Amino acid sequence: MAEKVLKWLLVGPGNIAKTRVAPALVTADRSKLTAICGSKRRTRTQELADKYQVNLTFDDLDEALEKSGADAVYIATPHTFHVDMLKRALAAGKHVFCEKPLGINAAECQDAVRAVKNAPHLKTACSNYRLFTNQFRTLEQLLNDGVAGELLGAWMQDEEGYFNPGKHPLLKSVGANPEHSFGFYLINMAQKLFGNPEAVFCAASSFNCENVAEYDIEDMQNIILRFPGGKQVTILLNFTAQHVPLNHAYSFSCSKGRIVFPQCPPHYNQPIRLITPNVNKVLEDSVTGQKGNLPNWHLPMIQNFVDAVLDDGTPACSVESAAMTAIITDAIDRSAVSGKWETVPELL
Repeated sequence: MAEKVLKWLLVGPGNIAKTRVAPALVTADRSKLTAICGSKRRTRTQELADKYQVNLTFDDLDEALEKSGADAVYIATPHTFHVDMLKRALAAGKHVFCEKPLGINAAECQDAVRAVKNAPHLKTACSNYRLFTNQFRTLEQLLNDGVAGELLGAWMQDEEGYFNPGKHPLLKSVGANPEHSFGFYLINMAQKLFGNPEAVFCAASSFNCENVAEYDIEDMQNIILRFPGGKQVTILLNFTAQHVPLNHAYSFSCSKGRIVFPQCPPHYNQPIRLITPNVNKVLEDSVTGQKGNLPNWHLPMIQNFVDAVLDDGTPACSVESAAMTAIITDAIDRSAVSGKWETVPELL
């Protein structure tokens, strides 16, 4: 009997598709990239298809859904299109994996959740590859083993130039604020570790240091997520300077010590450190693949989805979790305007 293979339609041949998604779709076990759909400007679509010897290309999503023969759709377009494309793919009977963020606001994302609930026979997911790094999995193991005690809080820092290869308008109205894009990973990781916050606070400023046109995003944000029992996560997002070294670091505070990520994926592949009264050591085996080398961070996440579809499992990155991240993000936006703590509603 021939081995089952998941056939993919990749929608959106942009930077993330070129650098991570397409290579992962052709490398993952039991996975085949069957078709690519882009815009009517077909140069990028055809270049990607030629690179991976994909015979079918489309410039219309509905035609691609009908004629590609794919079992699953990977949506890698700008996130303003995500929810509409997810709903159309589900209506066509396809499994769907969507890039982050799921949508531009909580209302749109809850609409996506309703569409998912109406198609229970199909598998869906929304990207957070950082949950699949060995650094994060080692953190989870340390917390499960209790070597640092109970997890009480964290801070997460992301300082870099705003990555915008598509030259899209950096406007809050289209969901370009940093907590929607870069901050998605950190907010979603906090959910994974702490559950859903009960309230959030945000102080934010917009500087636009390089006087970019079509720009009103808040490029410096200090965010606090407050969880039941007084646990807290502080997130610092700083995108003011465009040409300085990256700074990604996390620290997780526990009742008996700390677990520190001095340099974090995706731009670094360094081990984490465990600090307790009796231990202060670098966990050399906590890197992903080979230390110092940057792997394809998307590969284990896509493999998880392929296995979930073919073996009837549950994908680790759910659409519901991504929608809850959007609800938290909307509360963060409200706090930045009100200057007050804002309550986080539940997912409907």
